[in-house]
Amino acid sequence: MEKLTLATREHDGTWFGVLISGRSGLIASSFSKSKVALERHLRTDTSGTISRDPTRESDNALDQMVNLYEGKKSTSTIRLDWGSVSEFQKNVCERMREIPKGRVTSYGLIAQRINSGPRAVGTAVARNPWPLFVPCHRVVPADLEVGNYSIGGALSDYGCEVKRDLLEREGVSIEADRISSKALWVPTGA
Repeated sequence: MEKLTLATREHDGTWFGVLISGRSGLIASSFSKSKVALERHLRTDTSGTISRDPTRESDNALDQMVNLYEGKKSTSTIRLDWGSVSEFQKNVCERMREIPKGRVTSYGLIAQRINSGPRAVGTAVARNPWPLFVPCHRVVPADLEVGNYSIGGALSDYGCEVKRDLLEREGVSIEADRISSKALWVPTGA
């Protein structure tokens, strides 16, 4: 049975967590106001022996999560465990990784890029196992409203605030709940 590392860290009232396989990399990441909810979410559908002993990789991943949350540049690459996602999910995640910092794109534009439907893309975005590392917060509705954001695996009004904060820290201009059209990024091939 595979040994996994579950590591958490609190930063300014928010809990960050990672679930890492030493063999294949980051299985899941998330953040929440509740450490209990965060750990429950990270353990969902997990098989293997879970260790709470931090590793160099888990410490690095948590450092990078906090940097990304604060709108700072990531200082190192985190290995993602692509084995736990479908080919469709992988395709959507790869498109999200292309979105430049300070820009957003829509579910529909990603759908056009990969020849899919916006709802299917929306589902894949909502199920992103690596928030912050794969910037799902940069995907918004076609009307350029901020939209919702899942925190620790659950949607809430708080998620909207967090998404807005993340986008503003990255330099996205938002007035009321609408993103400036200047921030819209169109994926190549869309």
